[in-house]
Amino acid sequence: MPKQNTTEPIRVTTIGLDERSQEVLRIAFSSASKGTCILSDDATADVVICNMDSSNAKALWNKNSVLHPDRPVVVISVKDPCLDNSIYVSKPINITTLITSINQAHLNRGELTFSKVSNATATQTQQHIHSAPPQPRTIQDKNKETEEPPVPDGQWQDESDTVISYYSPTDYLQGKLQEAFVLAKSKKTAVQLSIKLKGGWSSITTDPTHNKVISEINNEELKSLCTTPICCIDTRSKLVNNNDFFEHNKNDKLHIEDTNEQFLWKIALWTSAGRLPQGMTPSHLIQLKHWPNLTRLTQSPNDIRISALLTEQPSAPALIAKVLGIPITHVFSFYAASHALGLTTSATRNSAQKPSFNIPQKSKHHSLFGKILNKFSS
Repeated sequence: MPKQNTTEPIRVTTIGLDERSQEVLRIAFSSASKGTCILSDDATADVVICNMDSSNAKALWNKNSVLHPDRPVVVISVKDPCLDNSIYVSKPINITTLITSINQAHLNRGELTFSKVSNATATQTQQHIHSAPPQPRTIQDKNKETEEPPVPDGQWQDESDTVISYYSPTDYLQGKLQEAFVLAKSKKTAVQLSIKLKGGWSSITTDPTHNKVISEINNEELKSLCTTPICCIDTRSKLVNNNDFFEHNKNDKLHIEDTNEQFLWKIALWTSAGRLPQGMTPSHLIQLKHWPNLTRLTQSPNDIRISALLTEQPSAPALIAKVLGIPITHVFSFYAASHALGLTTSATRNSAQKPSFNIPQKSKHHSLFGKILNKFSS
């Protein structure tokens, strides 16, 4: 049985965020905070998150200060507004850093030295700490607020208390990039997606004609952006003609160049971070249309072994993890990346039919491996 969390969660409210952004934040809390933070109404909140980039931010800040003078505030903004008695978290936001700041604000509630704590935190967040992706939570009935699909108990058992976490690509940068790829393909011209970072605007440009992506954002920073909710990132996009694309390619900024497939594959891997896209469960059958070109794609552990099994026969992530003896999170990331490239589909199977994994037995090693697979599938 999973351990029950006896600590009361920190109740968080927001000002300056629209309903969609709040819903994304709610899901992010559910996935990353392990139940330590939840969204609540304004009257009962312990901590408030204030988006100082909203149009009426100053008025909202003043109103909150009058109504709740002792309630700690976490300020999110592209630029530090230098407000007293608050902790500043710079955009683009790392969700783990945001949760850490909320916990710190709650712990320092009512202390006179609170503004000094805020300065220390601001310094850290301005350096864009690249925290590890959110670790999954213990499998249990999901909170109804997340609207995540249930995991059938009869089909999925995990004795190690591995966590099952879900995410939606549209709630992250991956969704914006996929929209840009689709637009570029339909318009048959390059599309440039610009992201506002601390040093200004940096762009990612996809060119369908030459099957190429040019990024001004290095992989380390891009990986951090992938697990940041899209509501915390400022973006803009535009069409660019071929001449502008090649001129842009000649400027002095550092470029990282990938094919469209290479770029989208790594974006999906980093966004998944071991989570399963919403709409799937560990027991759903998936099928691989054909092998990914793993010699050119960013590889995660066990990609070749997972590809071999899914090419042979459709199977569920839970069974793949069990057969190969690998963490199920590796299977989730592989599925997320291959699905982003359109390499996987959902499969159906008669409930009475058992997976056979008919591996060709060309040697003693093949024979032994086939017996192991048949044992797990029987």
